[in-house]
Amino acid sequence: MKKYFLYLLVVALAIACGTPKKTTSSAPSTTYKKEANSIHPQFAVFNVSDSISELNFKIASKELLYTRPDGINFSSNVLISFRMYSSYESKEILDSGSVRLVDKNNALEDKFLIGKMNVHAISPHSYFVRLKVIDLNRNNEVTAVTTIEKDNDLNRQNFIVKSAETDAPIFRSFVKLGEEVTINYKAKIAVNLYVRYYNREFPLASPPFSLTEPKPFMYKPDSVYVLQMSTEGIATFTATKKGFYHIQLDTTKRDGITLFNFVDAFPDIRKADDMILPLRFITSKQEYEEMVTSVSKKIAVDKFWMDCTGNQDRAKEIIRKFYNRVQDANTYFTSYLEGWKTDRGMIYLIYGAPNVIYRTANSETWTYGEEGNINSLNYTFSKVNNPFTDNDFALERSAAYKQSWYTAVDIWRQGRAYLQD
Repeated sequence: MKKYFLYLLVVALAIACGTPKKTTSSAPSTTYKKEANSIHPQFAVFNVSDSISELNFKIASKELLYTRPDGINFSSNVLISFRMYSSYESKEILDSGSVRLVDKNNALEDKFLIGKMNVHAISPHSYFVRLKVIDLNRNNEVTAVTTIEKDNDLNRQNFIVKSAETDAPIFRSFVKLGEEVTINYKAKIAVNLYVRYYNREFPLASPPFSLTEPKPFMYKPDSVYVLQMSTEGIATFTATKKGFYHIQLDTTKRDGITLFNFVDAFPDIRKADDMILPLRFITSKQEYEEMVTSVSKKIAVDKFWMDCTGNQDRAKEIIRKFYNRVQDANTYFTSYLEGWKTDRGMIYLIYGAPNVIYRTANSETWTYGEEGNINSLNYTFSKVNNPFTDNDFALERSAAYKQSWYTAVDIWRQGRAYLQD
C-alpha cells in the first residue's frame, strides 16, 4: 500500500525551568524487541540556531491504535514528551516539553506522522535527551534516548536531510540511487559544500571470541566534488553510485554529514546475492564459497536451508525468521556499513533481541537470560568516535564467548532459530 506523509508542523510548549527538577536514571530497556502492538518512533536532531534545536519525529500510523471516540471518525491519540539533561548521568532537567497528536484517518491509510518539537539547547554545549511516546488509545508506551551536539557548527546535527519531493526529513542515513534529497544547513548562507566520495568494501564483523584488530580506515576519498548551497542554506543532492558521501563545509576537519548507498532494496533483502552474504556467520568457508560461486544463487540458498531443515515448510519458516533479523539489523544498527555486518547486528542476527539492554552515555550492555543470573550471557558494546556516523558500536570481545557462539550457530544449522521470535 502506498505510504502517505502527514507532516505535522507542531512545536512543543517547553516547560520553563525556573527551579531545576530532579529525576531518576532510566530503567533497563528492551528497545530492539519486535513485539505486537509496539511503536518504533524515529527521531532526528537539527540545530536551527545557537539557542534552539529541533527534535523531529516520525511515527508509522500502522503501529498506532485508531478508535472512534465520537462514534464517527477514526483517530489516533499520541503523546510525545522529552526531558533534556546536561549529561547521561545528570538528574537535573534543563528543559522539557510535550506535544499531543490526534490524527483523523477514516480510511485507515498507511502513512507516517511527522512533526517536530523545539528544545532550548544553548551552544557550545552537548546535551542528553530522554523521550517518551505514548499511544493513549492503547495505553502503550516506548522510551528512547538521543543527544544534542552543539559543540561546533560543522557537525552532522547542523544539517538535516529532507525529501526533495515532500520536504519532510528522511530519518535515515542511507539514500537510494537517483533519489533526490535536499541538505539543509543551520545558517542560511550561499556557500560551497564539499562532497568526499568513498567506494569501500568493509568486511563483516568477526565472531565475538575473535581478538583480531580491525584495519585502520584510510580517510583519503576516491573523489571530491562541490555542491553549491542557495541563499537559504539548501543544496540538492543525488547519489549516483554505490558508496558513501561525506558532506562538509570545511575539509580540514572531519565533521560533516554522511549519506550512504548500499544495495537497491536496502534495508530489505530481496535478491539471492544479498541473501548469501549474511549466511557467512553460520556456514563453513567452503559452503559459503560454493554458494557465492554458484551459477544459480537462489537454488544455492534454498538448498542450504533445505539441508538444514529437511522439509520445505520448515525451510520457508526459518528463512523468514533469519532474514527478518537481517532486515531488522539493517534498520537498527546501520552505520558506515550495513547493519547486519556490524558487531551489534551480528549478535542480534544470531542470538535475537536481548532480554534487557543497559545503557550508559557511551555503551550498551545486552543481557540474554534473567537479570543477575550468572548463567546469563552479557555482551557489551562501546561507542566509537566515528566521523561518518553516530551509530557505531564495537563489541568487547572475549574468548569466553566461543562455546555459546558455536552452540547458537549449531541451532541455526539444525533449522531452528536461536531464541524463537
